[in-house]
Amino acid sequence: MSRSRFGGSGKNDAWFALFFIAAVVVVGLLADARDTDAPDRPAPVPASHLKD
Repeated sequence: MSRSRFGGSGKNDAWFALFFIAAVVVVGLLADARDTDAPDRPAPVPASHLKD
């Protein structure tokens, strides 16, 4: 009985392709969001200014 260990490997090919395409789109959107003119995160405030 020579049975392949990868007999069911073709079942999830469409889901894997969809996941891969979605990951590429998300990474592309994150890269574009970094280059926008949105305000940056505020700088940390020193503790000496918080005591006032």
